[in-house]
Amino acid sequence: MENLQLSLLVLQVIIAVLMVIFVLLQKSDGDSLSGIGGGSGGLNSAISSRAAANALSKITMILIAIFMLNCLILASLSNASNNAVKADLEKVIEEQNKSAPTTPIVPPVN
Repeated sequence: MENLQLSLLVLQVIIAVLMVIFVLLQKSDGDSLSGIGGGSGGLNSAISSRAAANALSKITMILIAIFMLNCLILASLSNASNNAVKADLEKVIEEQNKSAPTTPIVPPVN
């Protein structure tokens, strides 16, 4: 279970970085990454600007959906592990209560 959580966390970071990159690529201003190639064409010179915008938007939406689904999976795994720890603690407390003396300890009177 811990290996699964670790791999999902690594996937979450990768998806977050990819989402940032694709959002920056979508802007058409000169301060975005789409102006890296220089000139008006930039990275989108091989395909039309409208097709590139549609493709980048679709990829970004898919990444967002995967990111949200991964968040839900990580939250449910975390909740399950917390419940397991809580159950183990309750068992230990019950065992200690059973082995504890039943007579109350009275402090000595001076």
